[in-house]
Amino acid sequence: MDKKGVEVIFKKTILVLFLVLLVCGFVSAGLADFIKEFSNKITGRATSATTSLNITVGNSAPVVDSVTTISSQSVTELGATAVQFTFTATDSDGVANLNDATAVANFQKSGETTRTNSSCVWLSDLDTDTANYSCTVEIWYWDGSGAWDVNATIFDINNAFGENTTTQFTLQETTAMIMAPNSLAWTSLSPTSTDQKSTSNPIKVNNTANKDITDGNLKVTAVNLGGEITPSDYLLANAFSVNTADACEGTAMVNATATGITGATIAAGNNTAGSGSEDIYFCLEAVTGGISSQSYSTTSSGAWTVGVS
Repeated sequence: MDKKGVEVIFKKTILVLFLVLLVCGFVSAGLADFIKEFSNKITGRATSATTSLNITVGNSAPVVDSVTTISSQSVTELGATAVQFTFTATDSDGVANLNDATAVANFQKSGETTRTNSSCVWLSDLDTDTANYSCTVEIWYWDGSGAWDVNATIFDINNAFGENTTTQFTLQETTAMIMAPNSLAWTSLSPTSTDQKSTSNPIKVNNTANKDITDGNLKVTAVNLGGEITPSDYLLANAFSVNTADACEGTAMVNATATGITGATIAAGNNTAGSGSEDIYFCLEAVTGGISSQSYSTTSSGAWTVGVS
């Protein structure tokens, strides 16, 4: 080989070595990463991804801490008694978590209608997690005597609730009544008249409080009727009877003595709804013998009395 050929070979060798060095530098500068990324694109392998999150923050139910003491109560005749008290509620999530509009209270007793205040009133925040509420619940005149349970409840804005059922109060027993009409009359009688019912019948007696009037405790006190012309003549009380039916032959009256009417009972009840009343009927069984013909009345001897106990 001549000198020129050797020179050509030498130059080609130098060029190859240069290219080899260049390639090695390129590889060291990131060719591997390029190849890897290119390979991932070809194979579908991802180099990043997204994720969803779901985090639950727990809620604490409110607690009704206390209900103020309620003193012994009495019914109001023919009306309602407003019973006022307060309660406190605590929510560890803060007072803003309490739903003030859901604060309610009720009174309960077995066999009786539950009495409810459906909208107690927020009074104040006592601190960052405790609030004070005022409630008024009405007790009606026929509500039964004895121990009543108090229930105070509130919800939070997450619909969790707390209640307190530890408080009771006593409702006293009250006896009261009204009646109508308040007078008795008969048609004109002869000395031999018998079984004459009053034209005022019946007398309706309403129980206007919460004591149940049991058999024998609706009583009539009759008195002898004095003559209006001859005061020494009397139509005697024992000539009359009182019945729970529209008939004679009822319970015989005794002069100036409260006499229980057999079969008469008046359970406490809502008079407006037709409960809590008893009708009684008065009858003159026979005119007292030997008295003169005149009018006889309570003018001189005093009125008759209808009462309950």
